[in-house]
Formats: sequence, C-alpha cells, structure tokens
Amino acid sequence: DLLVNQLQFSIPFSNMVASGLEANMLTDGAVNRDNSVLDFCRLHDMTIQAWSPFQYGFFEGVFVDSEKYPELNQVLADLAEKYGTTKTGIASAWIFRHPAKIQMVAGTTNLKRLREIALAADIRLTREEWYQLSDRHAPEEEQSERDCDKQDADPESK
Repeated sequence: DLLVNQLQFSIPFSNMVASGLEANMLTDGAVNRDNSVLDFCRLHDMTIQAWSPFQYGFFEGVFVDSEKYPELNQVLADLAEKYGTTKTGIASAWIFRHPAKIQMVAGTTNLKRLREIALAADIRLTREEWYQLSDRHAPEEEQSERDCDKQDADPESK
C-alpha cells in the first residue's frame, strides 16, 4: 500500500488547493489539473510530501525574493516580521498549516535554511494569513489581470 506521495507544491505552485479555492469561477486556478490528488490522498490516508516548496512553475526558479512576485514577497516579509522569522519560514509555515499535514522535502543542505524550515513547524498562521498568501500566488503580470477580473465582476465598480 502507498503511504506517501511526493508532489510539487509551493505557494505559487498550489494547483492542488487552488482548484478548490476557486471552484465555480472562470479563473485559471479553477481548472482541476491533478484529478483531485489531494482529496484522494486524504481519503486514503496517504501523506503528501511537498517537493520544490520554494519553486514556482516547473523548476523556473525560487519565488522568495523574486521580482516576479512582489506582492507575495511583501506579504511574506510582513508575516516574517510579525512571527520573527524569514520569508522562507513563512512559506514553510504555509505548507505546514494545511490540514492534510503535508510534509516538506526541503531539498537543501544549507543549515540556515534547514533551521528556518524546522522552526516554521511551530508557526501557526491564522486562516486569514494562509488565505492571504494563497491569494498572492500569481506572478505580478497575472496578479494584475486577476485584480482587473475581480473588479470587472464587482457590480459596485461599474
């Protein structure tokens, strides 16, 4: 029996949760691209191990401090200051906060980063903070398009 399944998962690469968060919407995140693998794993008591937890796209780069993610990095910085940690610590805490009890495959031998990740296990982001990070997972150009789509959908803005 399979007990563990490694899947790529990070704030910007969060299709496993985006399709649930954006259900019944005409957004890119609403498309279910993984056949509900998160739900399947939870229903069958499989632990998900997140690999590439700091990557965006398919090995395109690290999103922490990337110019492509200014809004996300600002939220990460604000929360890092609040919790006395780093952006890496907050990105790790975001993964640990998911109710599926996702484990991380750190993929690093850097002791500083390993400490940040280990200490993140003690950070309990609020639901509002978790969703705030989830909402800022798109690169800057896609985020501005999403904001325009939200404004177009708001009857008060017309």
